[in-house]
Amino acid sequence: MKHCKLLLLAAMLLSGATLHAQSAAGAMIEKDYHLFDFTLNASRMEAGITVGQVASFSDRARFGVGAYAMFNGFYLDFIKAEPQHKYYSHVTNEKWNDDSAFGINAGYQIPVVSWLRIMPLVGYFQTNDGITDGTSIHMSIGDETTTWYHDYDVTPGSRAHYFNYGGGLSIQPCKWFSINLIATTHALYGGIGLDIVSFIRRKQQ
Repeated sequence: MKHCKLLLLAAMLLSGATLHAQSAAGAMIEKDYHLFDFTLNASRMEAGITVGQVASFSDRARFGVGAYAMFNGFYLDFIKAEPQHKYYSHVTNEKWNDDSAFGINAGYQIPVVSWLRIMPLVGYFQTNDGITDGTSIHMSIGDETTTWYHDYDVTPGSRAHYFNYGGGLSIQPCKWFSINLIATTHALYGGIGLDIVSFIRRKQQ
């Protein structure tokens, strides 16, 4: 009889703990997974870098770098690929047939849940052909680095202009850090950035 009472008491305690855990989990889900809560964009300001492939789906496809910014859900980025031999650090008698590319996109982040946003994007993309002159070289001196580069002249009439469009995902693993994945008609790239407002508030706490 004593054992039965102990088992009954243990079952009641376990049942109560389970109900409490389910209630807490439900509250967390309701808070963190509230769909399309646009107030999550308020006062959110991000800045970061972009890296990936420019001139995708063409024979010009190659690596590019850039940057992005986001404020209150409004998103803007750019990505660029310099001529292939522009930063070759030697003087040579060669002249290279190179190309360059540049893209800029704008859009708005739609918060699906607190940690996931989708971004419809539209923008502009440009490519051109040209000549990189290896017979001369220039030097740019920064605070801690020295950069060598060659002149690049765009071939007249080679510049091409495109309407660019696509979309992206913004994943927020924590409140002050985001990872962006972008796919458009002329570039495939990603970004990593910091929510400046949240990071400053974190430092002040």
